[in-house]
Amino acid sequence: MTKELFIEAIDAIQKQMELDIEVADHLGKAFPDVFEGNLLPKNHYLQNALIHILQVEMNDLEDKKGHSWIEYFLWELDFGKENWRLKVTQHGKEVKMSSAAQLYDYLVKTP
Repeated sequence: MTKELFIEAIDAIQKQMELDIEVADHLGKAFPDVFEGNLLPKNHYLQNALIHILQVEMNDLEDKKGHSWIEYFLWELDFGKENWRLKVTQHGKEVKMSSAAQLYDYLVKTP
C-alpha cells in the first residue's frame, strides 16, 4: 500500500468520525433528553472493514495481547492529537505518531 493511499484512508476515517459526532451533537440539541453517544450513526461496519483492510495491508494484525498500532493511533492517540501526552517508545526511544504519515513510516520499518 502506498503512503498516500494509507494517509487518505486514515483521513477518511477521521473525517467520517468528525461528521458523525457533529450530527450527533445537532441531534442532541433537538432531543436534549437523549445521550448523544446513542445518536451516532451506525457506520462501524464499514469503518471496521476499512481498518481491517489497513491492518492486513500494513501487516498490523493484532498480536497475542490484541494490540494494533493502527487502532492505537486512531482511538488512543485520537488520530495522533494525543501523541504529545501518550508517548510511544521502542527500545527506549520515542516513536513519533502524531500523523498518519509517521504511523505509516513506523509500520513500514517495523518487521
